[in-house]
Amino acid sequence: MTQEDLATALGKTRSLVSYFERTGNINNYTLQEITSILGANPEEIELEENEASYNSHPNNNGNNSDYNGIAQKLIDQQKTEILFLKETINYQWQLLSELSKRK
Repeated sequence: MTQEDLATALGKTRSLVSYFERTGNINNYTLQEITSILGANPEEIELEENEASYNSHPNNNGNNSDYNGIAQKLIDQQKTEILFLKETINYQWQLLSELSKRK
C-alpha cells in the first residue's frame, strides 16, 4: 500500500502519512486506524519500531534483556490504556442510556 493509498483510506494527506512514517510521532487513535486498515496489531507495530530504534542505538551491545524490559513496560502501558478506554466507553454508554430514558 502506498502512502497515498493509506492517506486516502484514513482521510488524511499523504504528507501527514509520510510524517508519521519518518518521525514515528502518531497518536494512538490514528495508529489504531492504520492498523485496522492494514490488518495489523498495534502492539506489534510499536514493538517493531522500538526494536529497530533500540538495535540501531550506538550504545546497544547486543543484549536484548534491556529491550525486553522496555517492551514489557510498553505492553503493560498499552493494556492499562485499553482498560481505561473500555471503562470510559462503558461509562459513557451508561450516561447516554440514562439521558435517553429521561426524554
